[in-house]
Amino acid sequence: MCTHKTNPNQLEQMMDMIDEQIALEYRWVHKLAHTAADEGFAAASEKLHAAQILLADVRAALAEAKASLETAAESAAETTVRLV
Repeated sequence: MCTHKTNPNQLEQMMDMIDEQIALEYRWVHKLAHTAADEGFAAASEKLHAAQILLADVRAALAEAKASLETAAESAAETTVRLV
């Protein structure tokens, strides 16, 4: 269903794509953090773990946005039109 000239299903799909990309980046940052730690770069490893936490926060925010989009779409679906 389209509301405000935007298809909520398309928005949801785009959010899913972004979430998948962030999940991939999360895994890479995790690997880099451990590689840095293994090579003795403690400060870099610490910063990479901090970045990993921020990426987890991004994914949580995307999940919240997706949930609010679904709620808004359900509200719009409940609208009824009557012929007068």
